[in-house]
Amino acid sequence: MNRKRQSVNDCKVPYGVWMVSGLAVIVISMLLVFAAVAEQSDIPSPAIAPPPGHKESGPPEAFSPETLWEKINGQAEFYLTAGFVSLTSQLYEGIEDVDSMIEVNIYHMGSMLNAFSVFSLQRRDNAQAIDVAPFAYQTENTVYLVHGPFYVEILWILPLDGGISLLKLLAEQFVRETPIKGEDLPQLAFFPSENLVKGSVSMISNDAFGFEPLDNVFTAEYRVNENTAMAYLSKRKTPQEARALVTGLHTYFKNFSGRTIQANIAIQDVRMIEIMGTFDLMFSMGGYFAGVHEALTQKQAEEIAEMLVASLREKCAKTAE
Repeated sequence: MNRKRQSVNDCKVPYGVWMVSGLAVIVISMLLVFAAVAEQSDIPSPAIAPPPGHKESGPPEAFSPETLWEKINGQAEFYLTAGFVSLTSQLYEGIEDVDSMIEVNIYHMGSMLNAFSVFSLQRRDNAQAIDVAPFAYQTENTVYLVHGPFYVEILWILPLDGGISLLKLLAEQFVRETPIKGEDLPQLAFFPSENLVKGSVSMISNDAFGFEPLDNVFTAEYRVNENTAMAYLSKRKTPQEARALVTGLHTYFKNFSGRTIQANIAIQDVRMIEIMGTFDLMFSMGGYFAGVHEALTQKQAEEIAEMLVASLREKCAKTAE
């Protein structure tokens, strides 16, 4: 391929311009750092008053990225890679019932996106959705929720009968008394509601499906023909990046003995592969990279993909209006 070469002189930058540009980069970088710190300082220090019949067992403990391992040794890296900023932990003990102890752990994850990622990836199998916050659930002895940039765990140290209702009251109090800046996750609106498994929406912050370039991926389970499979989508910076991920993930699966399949679906930029007895389908639409993961049949993968495509087209059209 013949390309017109630019002369060496055309590529040179005058020294004075270089100096000014360098100083500008330094100043802008400093302003961005100061802005990030200021934004975090706008969020008040989280706190929860003692629940009825309880008192603080001592002052709250605070943990930074450097000391988080002291609280959750073995799991600290999981939170750190998801954007962890700080942890406030408070223990409460019963005033009369000495066996009653409650622990509240408030993780500041820097953004709602990061908090939701931790919340979803930590979801327990016996989770039961509750309405104390848009993203909240309970288990036998714990309440978990997301509120703005905070991921919160409220648990009984020793489970007691009826204690879960008290934990829910604490969760409601935290949401009510902890003001946050308006944040939401608009990506979730792109998942169609038909056949969606309730409470299955999650987020993978990095290395989705073991593919290192794929991050910030929202997932949801869909039940089609009595079987479930995962739909996913990720907003990328450019359409070019989205298209590159289609090729990249397809190649990645092929390297693990995946077999390319011809997809019977009307999507221009689509790839399908069969690997280890399941079917993966991936495509791009504008700046979105999306697909279906580990469907049991090709038909199931295509049906879910068609629903996802229709939803993306509808939502993108409304956004463009």
